[in-house]
Amino acid sequence: MAVVDHRAGLLVTAASGTGSTALREALISRRGATEVVGSQQARQVGVDAKHATVRQLVEAGVVDPGHGMRVVTTTRNPFDFYVAEHTRTRTRWVHELRRPDSWVHDVPDAVDRIVDAVTLDFDAWLERVIGSPVRQLRINRGHVTEADVVLRMEHLESDVRELVGLDLPVPPTNVTDRERAYWRSYSVASRRLVETAHAEDLERFGYAF
Repeated sequence: MAVVDHRAGLLVTAASGTGSTALREALISRRGATEVVGSQQARQVGVDAKHATVRQLVEAGVVDPGHGMRVVTTTRNPFDFYVAEHTRTRTRWVHELRRPDSWVHDVPDAVDRIVDAVTLDFDAWLERVIGSPVRQLRINRGHVTEADVVLRMEHLESDVRELVGLDLPVPPTNVTDRERAYWRSYSVASRRLVETAHAEDLERFGYAF
């Protein structure tokens, strides 16, 4: 869930799959940041308990539209993001299907996305996710578009220091057990899909294959 660091004037949102859990835990444990809203209240007001954007929190009435804080979020190399997403869906989220109270049964299309990841190899899955014709996509578009500061998962500590002005250790957490060499998963065709769909992410954040 989004957290507030009142001392630094930061409102930090949790963008899925981009190291946001590690950043959130570091802010809470080392700086006394607090959750914007708890899981139970989030369900009551109808927002994602973990990955809501500021816009969604404002619309739900739990954040003041005139909050005056810098909005901070995280992003990730799109090439690495998709490999991690395919892997964790197949190895972690698939087990959520057995739990009737799991988030996967509340989030629209989540079950279908899990089934796709389990039944399709990476290239076929990626083509379905990106779509045809290829659309212009962003990693967590809603979070990135509204943010004043976007931190790269691969450089969290240095980006926090240089872009936010905080000397904050951010130990890795919630890491998926997988092959780190993401490029081994790509064919020429799937690499071109990501290059085309995420041209803006690659250029803005200096990412490359």
